[in-house]
Amino acid sequence: MKILLTGATGFLGSRLATHLHRAGHSVCYLRRPQSVVAREVAHLPAYVVEPDGSGIREALTEVSPHVVVHLAAHYVAEHRFEDIEALVSSNILFGSYLLEAMRLAGAKHLVYAGTSWQHYEGAEYRPVNLYAATKQAFSTLADYYRDTTEMRILELHLYDLYGEGDTRPRLLNQLQSAADSGTELAMSMGEQRIHLVHVDDVSRGFAMACRQVRQQAAGERRVYRLPSLRSVSLQELVAAFSAVNPHLPARVAWGKRPYRAREVFLPWDGQEILPDWVPRIGLQEGLRWFRGCR
Repeated sequence: MKILLTGATGFLGSRLATHLHRAGHSVCYLRRPQSVVAREVAHLPAYVVEPDGSGIREALTEVSPHVVVHLAAHYVAEHRFEDIEALVSSNILFGSYLLEAMRLAGAKHLVYAGTSWQHYEGAEYRPVNLYAATKQAFSTLADYYRDTTEMRILELHLYDLYGEGDTRPRLLNQLQSAADSGTELAMSMGEQRIHLVHVDDVSRGFAMACRQVRQQAAGERRVYRLPSLRSVSLQELVAAFSAVNPHLPARVAWGKRPYRAREVFLPWDGQEILPDWVPRIGLQEGLRWFRGCR
């Protein structure tokens, strides 16, 4: 298949691009002029898209992809006034340009990432934060194009990703920094339960979705999720993190930080899991890889 990616310079996107390329697919990607290109995707064809969307229509027309995979997003857990422009530009405006370019190029198959945070307290739609609201806004835009152009859409809602090579300032990297320095990490009471899914399992899910979306009927939209086999509390996660390398445990000060205003304590489970997909990398194994204890 010819597959065009957005977000290929990010953590998930670079791993997915590598996975698809190794599987024999023809892979290219869109990038912003200022994007730092990951080593894993530097050899793949890239098309530069300007902030005003110029370049995206030409790229879609030239490539004529069988499937477009949209991963590009700007993430902020708790936004400030200064974050709004980036959230709207990256998560809504850029996505609008992409959808319109697909329409003009006749591209009919779209796979994209949603988030479990669109479902606060298990609701069909109740965003945890503004980031989740912008993800839903893109979904609404995509639904318009599905209805008017008979585009086939498959939306995968994701939980927490992790894996070796992840440089994002997420919890596991904070735990690793605390373990390396011997300092204590201030956290909440750690009662939240999360699905932690290895990036390679998520990449495999998107690869499967690329095949499945081409089997859908014209104008059909499907929504699935990619959870781990079992959710864990943050307290359980910290214990498992330390257990894989007991010589460098993470020291945590539980209760030193308050819960967020819209803290998620139980992960959303209100949608079917992607058919035929099961995570293969267990938490203990994945944490060993993450900490370099293979």
